[in-house]
Amino acid sequence: MDLRFYIALFLRRLPYFLILLLLGTAAGVTLALVLPPRYVAEARLIVESEQIPNDLAASTVQTAATEQLQIIQQRILTRDKLLEMANRLKVYAPVPGEPSIPLTADEIVEDMRDRIRIQTTGGTNMGGRQIDATVVTVSFSAPTSALSAMVTNEVVTMILDENVKMRTSVSRQTLDFFNSEVERLDQELARRGAEILAFRQQHNEALPDSLEFRREQQVALQDRLLLLEREETALKERRARFVALHDASAQRRREGGQPATGGTGPGEATAFHLELGKLDQQVADLASQKADIAASMEELKGSIEATPGNAVQLDTLERDYENLRAQYDEAVANRARAETGDMIEAMSKGQRITVVEQAVAPQEPNSPNRKKIAAAGIAAGLAAGGGLIALLELLNTAIRRPVDLTTTLGITPFATLPYMRTRGQILRRRALIAGAVAAVLLMIPAGLWAVHTYVTPVDLLVNQLMRKIGIATFRIGSA
Repeated sequence: MDLRFYIALFLRRLPYFLILLLLGTAAGVTLALVLPPRYVAEARLIVESEQIPNDLAASTVQTAATEQLQIIQQRILTRDKLLEMANRLKVYAPVPGEPSIPLTADEIVEDMRDRIRIQTTGGTNMGGRQIDATVVTVSFSAPTSALSAMVTNEVVTMILDENVKMRTSVSRQTLDFFNSEVERLDQELARRGAEILAFRQQHNEALPDSLEFRREQQVALQDRLLLLEREETALKERRARFVALHDASAQRRREGGQPATGGTGPGEATAFHLELGKLDQQVADLASQKADIAASMEELKGSIEATPGNAVQLDTLERDYENLRAQYDEAVANRARAETGDMIEAMSKGQRITVVEQAVAPQEPNSPNRKKIAAAGIAAGLAAGGGLIALLELLNTAIRRPVDLTTTLGITPFATLPYMRTRGQILRRRALIAGAVAAVLLMIPAGLWAVHTYVTPVDLLVNQLMRKIGIATFRIGSA
């Protein structure tokens, strides 16, 4: 390798290298000086477990800590709340000495979400097992330390308020649900009880609990009916004998020349007719009693036949009633637990978020790292200068060495003479290089200052550029 030749090429291209080096250095140093300081205040919170053991009294809010924090983040970082907080705390009020840049509502919301950072560590693993304490770190990036601490503490207050509001709201909704459920089941029980009572009153003579008694009544009535039938048969036989005796006596009197009948006077009933009337009346009374007993037996028969159907309907009604009663008892027990859980949340004895360390105004800015930015500019200039020299040499196919003559044309020269510049050419070249260097050293800082002062702050411009290429300055998430 002809090291002297490459050194000579580098020295020949040195002005280009210096221009790019100065360009990167000027840009890096200018950005390091122009970018405003960014202060980041941090606050730490911790999620504490329930203060009362679950086996004694459990809260009705069973949301996991990480899930609850994610819900709280989404609620406090809504558009309306961010705009209200930005206006109330005057986050975008013009800083003395800097230009006022008007921002739209969408730009404010996007910038606030980029500058707020809520990071969660610990919590539970995929199996639901607690692996570490849940710690939340809240921070906010601002151009002043006081504003950074103020907004961070405001976000912490919003997290605490939203946590209390969320848990008490859930416990209250749970209690209200079981109150309404108990009231509904109580009304339903009263309605079903009234249905059972009305059914019993309507079918009082055909219910299964009196079936045995009615069967005994049926047997007793059958026995009574048999007895009445025997009495009726006896009375009819007695009447027949009485009539036969009367007829025989009358026949004997007629044969003896006596009157066939006797009496006490016209229109008056004879003893025969009176006795016969009594017997007929007794037979009629027995027939009436038999008819009543037969009607009662028919009624008992109908009630006994209707009893199985009534029993099925009554069992259905009572089973539904008992099911409702079980639901009612369970709802009452759940309401008692909900009342206990609501009291636990009202007294802040359940899972809660507490502040471990409030945000204080930082003494030193968190960013930008001016040394790194300046070093990055110098490194970029070195890389750009070296790359440009390498590119120019790769694209240059001219013959510049005797060995190039031999390699390219296949001839061996006796001697070679370098290109000789005049003094005027040398001076013009030096003047051109000096002008380019001066332009770089002056125009880059001046251009960045003008953009920062009259167009848009450089830090906002850098943030927008980084977002467009997929790099965010601040993101909200958990680790």
